[in-house]
Amino acid sequence: MTAMAMFSEDGIDAVTLRSINTAAGCSNTGAVHYHFCNKDGLIQAIIDFLQKKIWQPAFAELNVLLSQDPSLREILETALWPDRRILFEERWGVDATSFCFEISTGSHENYRSALKKIYAPHFDLLYETLNKRLKDLPEAALKQRVKFLFSEVMVGHWARTRVQRTLLIEWSKVSQEIYFNDYIDFAIGGLLAPCSNPVKN
Repeated sequence: MTAMAMFSEDGIDAVTLRSINTAAGCSNTGAVHYHFCNKDGLIQAIIDFLQKKIWQPAFAELNVLLSQDPSLREILETALWPDRRILFEERWGVDATSFCFEISTGSHENYRSALKKIYAPHFDLLYETLNKRLKDLPEAALKQRVKFLFSEVMVGHWARTRVQRTLLIEWSKVSQEIYFNDYIDFAIGGLLAPCSNPVKN
């Protein structure tokens, strides 16, 4: 957790294995290197942890829901809530959100690919479900609207965690749930809106 917190706060490139050792209070200066070999191994270990704690359960939860003929609201709530839930249920939630943003927007293609690999099945399932549900919406338009959804999920959510951390503005679970319900209303309206302009693939 120390490494994830440091990566999320200072950025991937600024953090060294030695600085992580120091921050973790390890008397053995080579402890992190011994367990993970290098920074690549450490980052992959964090990504594997997030897969186990967030995305594997989220994928399973979404699959169960889809077997029950859910509404569009239920689909979106179940698909988009998991990484928000950890903010208030896990002490490392804010760090995890910022860490994922640093990886997703950073310059290391190998890290981005590793992170995408763990959440792609979840969001691919969401996209396939929406494509079947919204049959009258051109696929190119659906792709564009889903991109808008995911942009808010990543950028907007990250921005709120940074505000919560750096400005000490309270963002409680109740605040998050109110915002999330409004966001789902907005998302449903956007997905169901008529396609007034042709969208190129």
